[in-house]
Amino acid sequence: MRRRMALATTLLVLALLAAGTGLVAWRSFALTMERERERALSEEAAIARAVALELSGADEAGVYAVAQSAQSRYGSDSLRVQLLRDGAPLAGAGLPGHAGIRELISCEGRATLLYAKKLYVAHRLTDDLTLLLCSDVSPLYTLRARIAAWAAAVCAAGAGLGALLAAWLSGWLTRPLRMLVGAARALEGGAYGTPLPRAGRDEAGELTRAFGAMAWAVREREDALRREAEGRQELIDALAHEMRTPLTSLVAGADLLRRASLPERERSALLATMAREASRLAGMDERLLLLTRLSHEPVQKCFFSSMEMAREALAVFDGVALAGEDARFFAERELTLALLRNLVVNALRAGGDAPVTVTMAADGFAVEDKGCGMTPEEAGRAFDAFYKADKARSRSAGGAGLGLTLCARIAALHGGTLRIDSAPGRGTRVVYRFVTPP
Repeated sequence: MRRRMALATTLLVLALLAAGTGLVAWRSFALTMERERERALSEEAAIARAVALELSGADEAGVYAVAQSAQSRYGSDSLRVQLLRDGAPLAGAGLPGHAGIRELISCEGRATLLYAKKLYVAHRLTDDLTLLLCSDVSPLYTLRARIAAWAAAVCAAGAGLGALLAAWLSGWLTRPLRMLVGAARALEGGAYGTPLPRAGRDEAGELTRAFGAMAWAVREREDALRREAEGRQELIDALAHEMRTPLTSLVAGADLLRRASLPERERSALLATMAREASRLAGMDERLLLLTRLSHEPVQKCFFSSMEMAREALAVFDGVALAGEDARFFAERELTLALLRNLVVNALRAGGDAPVTVTMAADGFAVEDKGCGMTPEEAGRAFDAFYKADKARSRSAGGAGLGLTLCARIAALHGGTLRIDSAPGRGTRVVYRFVTPP
């Protein structure tokens, strides 16, 4: 682009210089020729007056005498003076056979003609006598050639200077573009901190600002993809770790049942263990499928009674107290029900002598237990996938560490928040709040 811009600018400068100097040269020659014509007319007028005085009252012999002496008396090396009768010279050399000459000497009054680098001036003195002056204007053509040579030299010098100016100007104009190209190549390699040109108010500035916004968006998108990939990898690693124990138990149990003849009691216990581990795998799969669906499908919200939803959610549990007031929730009912059940399941697993309490409010609900509680560090990580503060207790209770992760995802989809208030030995209170329409 820089070379094309420089070449185009050079050609433009050359064309403008050629046109300008050509116009100046042509106009200078035209003005010079016009002044020469005026000078020739003035000179002819003076000679015509003198010749007219000589011819007044002259006989035929006197006319021929005037014609014979006209060149020597009034002419010069560059000026030829002739007296014509009926278009034919009375003395001196003959006239060119050009049609313009014949037309010139046949005109009434005075007329001029430029022919073959000579300026002819014809002046009708009487009906049959015409004074003809022929001036040599070849020096003017020589001057025109010199002016043309000067114009060509000016064009050449101007083209050279224009080329230098065009190279500098194109480099200056395209510098932001070259910097953007360098930044794009650096961006391709992941170097987002490459400096950009200063963004002015012109098109290059707009391009720079747009490029900066694009680079920022690309960086943010790459960071988001990196975080997503890291989270997905952590989820896969945790899932593989969590699946290893139940799968090992199932495989070992199946192998033991196949190889050994166990008493009925041991056989029943082993089958119960295998069923429990299979149930853990099924629950883990169900929650993973729900998490996947929530990541790709929008929630379908509707109005429903919060107390009716809570009663349905708690119908599968024993020893859970329901309190609070009824309200109209605007959310996805099934997801809200799943959120409440998962919070209750976690509360029941925490143990404690007092029953788990669910308290409904106008903008959410709270689930409270009097179990073992959590430290601040455990509460801060409670929503991480597969995180379990007490792994032994959670595994024995059938937990997979996905319940609170699912709850946090459901809350985020509804624009809500989950807050954990807990202390070791004092139980845990999880509060869900979201914005409800009036």
